[in-house]
Amino acid sequence: MKKRWRKMAACFVFLLALPMGCGMAEEGQNEVEQTDTAAVESTSVVQDADEESMTAGTYTWHKETEETAWNASNGKAAFTVSLEYPFFEGETAAEEAINAFYQEWAAKKMDFYDSDPNSSVQNALEFWESDTTEDRAPWSDEYSVEVVTAVQGVISVRQDNYLYTGGAHGMPGRETHIFSGEDGSEVTLASLLPLSEEEVNELAREKFLARIEEHPEDGYFEDAADTINAKTDFLSQSYLTQEGVVFYAQPYEIGPYSSGFHEITLTWEELGL
Repeated sequence: MKKRWRKMAACFVFLLALPMGCGMAEEGQNEVEQTDTAAVESTSVVQDADEESMTAGTYTWHKETEETAWNASNGKAAFTVSLEYPFFEGETAAEEAINAFYQEWAAKKMDFYDSDPNSSVQNALEFWESDTTEDRAPWSDEYSVEVVTAVQGVISVRQDNYLYTGGAHGMPGRETHIFSGEDGSEVTLASLLPLSEEEVNELAREKFLARIEEHPEDGYFEDAADTINAKTDFLSQSYLTQEGVVFYAQPYEIGPYSSGFHEITLTWEELGL
């Protein structure tokens, strides 16, 4: 069981007040100074997840996580971010390229959270500066690696995320990427399939409609079939498994939040491979 910690940084960020009262983070110095503006303390750590290395085909990989927390100047925990991504342990060109992709992915995410005035972090800081409620949970965004598959000469990664910004529950989401097994460059699903996008859409549409008709217990909206009939972007909501391509509909897309993601699978044979 391996568990390796590497501190990335312990940095302090100052939040300057904007004319409309919305805060924007800027780079600070080594200490937090008490000012009339909101001060944010941020700490980032990269760690191996506390579990064994896993395999996908001939590849061995483990999970790494970058975590950051923002506190408002009044001392309240405002927002936490946890970015989990795969780290491949081999030294092939593809593995090194994928590792570099996810390191850059995490850096860009953190930069957006920290500096974009429209990010959830900045909205949270503004909220927590004025909120007087005790024992309220901070807002958060958490990414986790759920599926890593090596198939058809590529490596597919599915990450799930859960964004919480107050209220009864947060909003789940998914992010997927496909990489060439040869050089690690990102590729599209459309480039792997011998069928046109229209043909794939039709196959996925037929299977979704059959699922809706045959399994009403899954909890679908009354207009779920109409939504599927009008849908033309099935490729954008998919990930790979050994069996084939899984296509999914987001929560609230064809069913209530409580029913979660709705999925169907087109096998490699059905897709002409």
